[in-house]
Amino acid sequence: MSFSTQVKEEISRHISTSRHCQIAELLALVLAVGEVELQDGQGKLILKSEQELVADKLIALLDRLFGGEITVQRHFKYMEIDQPDMLNRLLQTIKLSDYVDYLEEDWLDEEELSDIEETVTYVSSKGVSLQNCRFPRQVVQKECCKKAFIRGFFLAAGSVNDPQKAYHFEIVVQSRELAEVIRSIIRSFSLDAKMVKRKKYYVVYLKEGSMIVDILNVMEAYVGLMDMENIRILKDMRNDINRRVNCETANIRKTVDAARRQIEDIEYIEQTRGLGYLNDSLRELAQMRLEEPDANLSELGKMLNPPVSKSGVNHRLRKISNIAKALREDGQN
Repeated sequence: MSFSTQVKEEISRHISTSRHCQIAELLALVLAVGEVELQDGQGKLILKSEQELVADKLIALLDRLFGGEITVQRHFKYMEIDQPDMLNRLLQTIKLSDYVDYLEEDWLDEEELSDIEETVTYVSSKGVSLQNCRFPRQVVQKECCKKAFIRGFFLAAGSVNDPQKAYHFEIVVQSRELAEVIRSIIRSFSLDAKMVKRKKYYVVYLKEGSMIVDILNVMEAYVGLMDMENIRILKDMRNDINRRVNCETANIRKTVDAARRQIEDIEYIEQTRGLGYLNDSLRELAQMRLEEPDANLSELGKMLNPPVSKSGVNHRLRKISNIAKALREDGQN
């Protein structure tokens, strides 16, 4: 089971006790998967989703809000409400006034429907997506209702990557206006949601791990949140270890390269003039370097008599390097 499915299963079991939050979540689900179809002058609401979790949540919310009075015909991949009075009551409850007006006017005829095709985001062969409605902002005034709305929309039209692989959370809609609404609601929780157009859809997304943890908290997906936090901690630990190992490896390589150059300089002096060419302190260090090729500067300094600091060893080795350089230049002339 994917991480996204785990989160959806968790939030699908959560139903707010407050009626206003239930309305906000139902609004999100209806907007995400709802389409009004026109047949013989009558309208019916089609709720299309291949996710059983979405269908189950819709039924649960309708039962909570309407006490089983709204009859839903459930089919394999969709549900429908085809009784005008029930549909009218549902749309009034979730404040989709545009479509309530259409109902009162006995819906649109074919000519009127074609007239609005240029202004809506999506028109199917039979009906119009509910995402073209004027968004009822009064439904999401409270913070708890905003949380319920995001939870519902994610359940129906969202996804989140496995945090083991990448950090990415998104909600996909057909309407740019609705995408802007969703982004503004997410941003109200101090999360920097972005928006991009992907073919004919609009995607509202988050990319940073910390923000995805926060949006899981907003949706009250606490189990998913803890799972992701555990993964993030392990990833951060691995990354920190890798950084340290890489740093140590680089330091070792640097030390080895420096020691190799130092030995080459000392051997050149020994071959051309002999180590007696060096003064006592430099000769002692040169001999120690030849005997201890793997020692770092601090270790070399402790081996000298008397001991010398790391900076003192480095200073002497630079002198030896300069002497070798001068001898090489003399040899070329």
